[in-house]
Amino acid sequence: MAKKIAEKIPTWISRFLLPEIRNIVKEEISNQLKPIEAKISALDMKIEEKTKALDMKIEERTKALDSKISSLEAEISALRNEMNARFDSIEKRLPLIERIALLEARMEKIEKQIGIH
Repeated sequence: MAKKIAEKIPTWISRFLLPEIRNIVKEEISNQLKPIEAKISALDMKIEEKTKALDMKIEERTKALDSKISSLEAEISALRNEMNARFDSIEKRLPLIERIALLEARMEKIEKQIGIH
């Protein structure tokens, strides 16, 4: 009879106590998870704030770089136009320089013929 009672006690205990133990464990775990969830939420907010701040800084620097690039492009264009003008001027002078060189060569030839040199 003691053996039968001993066999029935664990089933009786498990039927009545295990649900209660499970509820206690769930409640303890739930109570421990609440502060962890609050910390995670606070960290998420901090990360979001820092991300927004970084996005704003990146946007500001991008705008500043765009402005500098536009300025440099304008300066390069102005320099290109100036160089083109100079090349055009040189190209216009080349025939004149060639004519002067020819005239000098002729004068030298004439001077040799006359005997001035």
